[in-house]
Amino acid sequence: MAFTSAWSQLKSRFLKLECWQRYWEAEDNRSQAAYDRGDLDTAGDLLRAEAEADRPLYQDVRTRGIEYARVRLLQEPLTPYLKYELLSYRIRVDLGENIEVVRCNDAAHLPDERHFDFLLFDQTTALIHDYGTAEVGQQTGGWLTRDSEVITRLEQTVADLRQQAVPLHQYLART
Repeated sequence: MAFTSAWSQLKSRFLKLECWQRYWEAEDNRSQAAYDRGDLDTAGDLLRAEAEADRPLYQDVRTRGIEYARVRLLQEPLTPYLKYELLSYRIRVDLGENIEVVRCNDAAHLPDERHFDFLLFDQTTALIHDYGTAEVGQQTGGWLTRDSEVITRLEQTVADLRQQAVPLHQYLART
């Protein structure tokens, strides 16, 4: 509900920061289940179908001229989850999503106090995800903020990361 409301008011920019190295997807996530059992063809087919469901969103972004970027922090070696997610990202880039990758190979444990998952809608609204405190992110909730100081800090975090980021295809070419 909060996402839909914020999206409907979006004017020019949507930024997404993802930091967790492992997520727990919904129990009925068939594409991840297929990937986990080594059935990459089925996983790819299911991921394409999932991405197709977002085609109207990508079309809306283009029609409205919205800057849309997903910034993904990755630590190497990649977790099995991130390998699965990169398969999904390849498909989504083909549909027009801008995915930028930042390698974070220092000893930092992600997420941390500065780097955590959130969505920014223009300079007015942020949705901050809560994935609990376990080693694997499982969304337990989140909150919406319109606090200008918080949004300014989040914007600066993303701006700093984007200076280090490379497009997904460039990252994949290096690996």
